[in-house]
Amino acid sequence: MLSKKVDTLSKAMEVEAKKMRREVIVMEKEVAAMRVDKDQDRRTRRLSMSKEPVNSSSQRLSGR
Repeated sequence: MLSKKVDTLSKAMEVEAKKMRREVIVMEKEVAAMRVDKDQDRRTRRLSMSKEPVNSSSQRLSGR
């Protein structure tokens, strides 16, 4: 009787561990996707920021 309960609990713990592993994998994928999006945003901002000062400085020089 006791061994049956232990087996049942062990099985339940294994099932829960598998669920948790799946959830962790999903969360890691979401974090990785967020990092990629964030990196792309940074690159886009850097490119747009690097272009703006060049245009504004050339406008200043031509305005003199």
